[in-house]
Amino acid sequence: MICSRGAPSPLDAPGSLQDPMILVTTSRKADPLVRRTGRDIAFAAGGTYLTRGKGGLSRPPFCDGTVLVLCRDGGGIRMQLLGRMQELAVLRFISVKVEPRPGPLRRGLFTGNPSLFSCLSPHLPLSRDEDIPDSLVLDGVQGRRISLGVGS
Repeated sequence: MICSRGAPSPLDAPGSLQDPMILVTTSRKADPLVRRTGRDIAFAAGGTYLTRGKGGLSRPPFCDGTVLVLCRDGGGIRMQLLGRMQELAVLRFISVKVEPRPGPLRRGLFTGNPSLFSCLSPHLPLSRDEDIPDSLVLDGVQGRRISLGVGS
């Protein structure tokens, strides 16, 4: 798929995000938990959360850099990872746990799951933490800690 550039994006302005950038968005009709999780992932990864509106993913700024698209998947969340409009991975997290952050803020994403680490680490700021083997954990805004549980 070719991504054409139409009108300039606000992200093209001087001093704005440059490649490699991480954009996080949700499905068009996302529920509040998915939107909140998307904002928290963008915060933890040092990226930007953008609402998609009625536009598709082939328009700027979604056609550049790394894009995470989140949507509801049963009781959990599905994450589609795109790089330059090519699908890199689709991950299903079977549970979402939101709790108060117990300590100081940790930037980035954390997992002890080797397959999840090898899949995401080339594209996102992900660190290994053997204490959390079955989850992707991140510290979000407003003192939240999000744990996305992976299936076995």
